Amino acid sequence: MRRTREAAAQTREQLLQAALSCFLEQGYAATTLEEIARRAGITRGAIQWHFGSKADLFNALVREQYQRAARKLSPLYEGGSSPLEMLRQLLLAWLSYPEEDADFRAMLELTVLHTGMLPELQSGVDEKMLAIQAGIAHFAELLRRAREAGEIRAEIVPEQAATAAYGLLIGLSTLWLLAHRSFSLRAHAAEAVEIFIRGLRPS
Repeated sequence: MRRTREAAAQTREQLLQAALSCFLEQGYAATTLEEIARRAGITRGAIQWHFGSKADLFNALVREQYQRAARKLSPLYEGGSSPLEMLRQLLLAWLSYPEEDADFRAMLELTVLHTGMLPELQSGVDEKMLAIQAGIAHFAELLRRAREAGEIRAEIVPEQAATAAYGLLIGLSTLWLLAHRSFSLRAHAAEAVEIFIRGLRPS
């Protein structure tokens, strides 16, 4: 039974890896389940058993890449630093991660540059928006605590600053992808985050 579960997990991972490669090379719309199955060396029926449809496979791929990144960065969410320092470390970590993880980088490139807003992918878009809203809410809570501790100016609106922080994440990483990774995201992130944090501090 254990070997059966392990084999199923291995098959699922092979399909996700094959799907990431096929989607990135050809785009979502042009990729068929047959091509993904062939790349993985597995039958098409295995895709339908593990995921259902092509849209379900795509959404699972994106979801699990973000979940894996969140697990790796989870220690940063556990506290131990001042609220503003926690925010700084989270921004730096999320902006550095695409350079550190090839699969996550490929997923970002796939979703940002190669996939349109197709109706069949709407459930995945909705799920991603919920995750973004949760991320902004977490940033806002850190900023509220930072304001109470006197780390940032009293007139700062936490929700607005949190949205700006998330915009920094999305904007800089998207620019990096559009520029064909011609600069170091990590190096630019360090300066961009410091500029953002300095703008929050009391004069």
